[in-house]
Amino acid sequence: MLELAVLALLKQGELHGYQIRKSLAEMAGPLFQFSFGSLYPALGRLEERGAVASYLDSGSNFIAATGSLTGDLALSSERAERSGLFGQSDRSGRTRRVYRITDVGEKLCEGLLESAPLESEADYLAWLYLADAARGDLVAQRTREHLAILEAKRRTKTRLAEASATKTGMKAEIHKRLTDLLESEIGFVKIVMNQLDEKHLDGSAAK
Repeated sequence: MLELAVLALLKQGELHGYQIRKSLAEMAGPLFQFSFGSLYPALGRLEERGAVASYLDSGSNFIAATGSLTGDLALSSERAERSGLFGQSDRSGRTRRVYRITDVGEKLCEGLLESAPLESEADYLAWLYLADAARGDLVAQRTREHLAILEAKRRTKTRLAEASATKTGMKAEIHKRLTDLLESEIGFVKIVMNQLDEKHLDGSAAK
């Protein structure tokens, strides 16, 4: 889900690492959990796969990254020399690595939207937040699949509730709470389905 989130952000335009981190932080919490320590390794994996590319932004001068530590160190030295020639201080000459999505990344993002597992409410909410609004057909399809999974869970919980109807105590309260949460989740997904159906009808009427 983290890689999908990064690719979805980069589809909107080039971003440097801090901007990606800030945007992810705004989506974190209720939507999905991630560690900031996992962001740059994820960016590294995506770059190795050719899904993203990066370059070093030195302010007015753009220096493409080489993809190797030795090369980047050489570019850093060159950048420091340039800063000295133009009378710039180290602080004003600070560079940032900027990331952009590639054609490979566009295809990977599409594949992740189609195949990312939606096993929990958090997974579904994060995926729904990241899904491209233009892919209404995909959102509807995966939402129907998620609803079917939830309804299967509800049938199982109903059987368990009937089997333990006479039980009391903490376990019974926990079971009731979990059932209530599941019902709430099913209600939300049905609202999403209704909104998708209404958009489909509006679109058909417009045609």
